This record gives sequence, structure tokens and C-alpha cells, in this order.
Amino acid sequence: MGKKKCFFYCHKGISIVGYILLWFLFIPGKPYMFLFALPFFSFGIGSLFTLMMSMTADICDMDEIDTGKRREGIFGAIYWWMVKFGFAVAGLLTGAIMSYVNFTPGVPEQPEGAVVGLRLFYSCVPIFGTLIAIWVMKNYDITEKKAREFRVILEQRKMQ
Repeated sequence: MGKKKCFFYCHKGISIVGYILLWFLFIPGKPYMFLFALPFFSFGIGSLFTLMMSMTADICDMDEIDTGKRREGIFGAIYWWMVKFGFAVAGLLTGAIMSYVNFTPGVPEQPEGAVVGLRLFYSCVPIFGTLIAIWVMKNYDITEKKAREFRVILEQRKMQ
């Protein structure tokens, strides 16, 4: 299938299904319903972390061929910094989003528009982000064949 197709189908496609399900399963008074969408998020995120590190390794090989330097530490640091930055921004925005949509914890009935606002932020925004990721990754062109060629070139350089 290849890493690029797997990225699109396994991570992005499955995650989008989960985000769409979340829209319909975000039901006031039934917080357990979102659990039906959770496996889609989990599989999507799990495949992302596995696949992205594999793709990063291919990029490190390509970079070594181009520059003669092995810099996987830099690539790994940038990758994990971005992951942590994303989690920090998501955590920071959670409270702001709840306040913006006028969500009131502990009340039997939410103010008008609060649930729709939560659905928009927790379903549509992640779908939009996922579509941006797909657009960014459309130009990733390291196939399995290219990755093997990179390894052959690097092995030949080591023998010299």
C-alpha cells in the first residue's frame, strides 16, 4: 500500500470518520456515547505516530544522501516539539472554547447553542486540520522503492 496511502487511509480517513461520529454522538446527558467514536480516534492517532516516525526515517536517509550528515536527532526533536506544541495548544484552547460557546458544567440544560458550538469545535475544526494535513502530505513522494534505493546508496558509502 505504501506509507503515503496508509497515511491517508489509516490515519486521516479513519480519524475523519471518528470526528463525524463525534458530531452525532455528542449528546447532552449521555456522555458515554462518545466512546463509540473513540476507537476511530485511537486507531487514527496510533497509526499516525507509527507511520510518521517511519516516514521521518526515510527523510533522514534522503537528507544524509543530500548533505552527507546524519541528523535524525534534529528531525526527531522538531517532530516531537510540534506534537507537544499541538497538545499544549489543544489543552489551552479547551477552556477558551468552553467559555466561548457558553458551556456551563453541572447544569441540567445547556444554554442555546452551547452543544452546537462544542460540536463545531470538536468535530469540524479537527476535520479541517486533518484535511490540511492531507494537503501538506500530498507531495510526499518517498516510495518503498525509493527508500530501499536510499539504503543501498548509504550502505555503499559506508563501504568506501
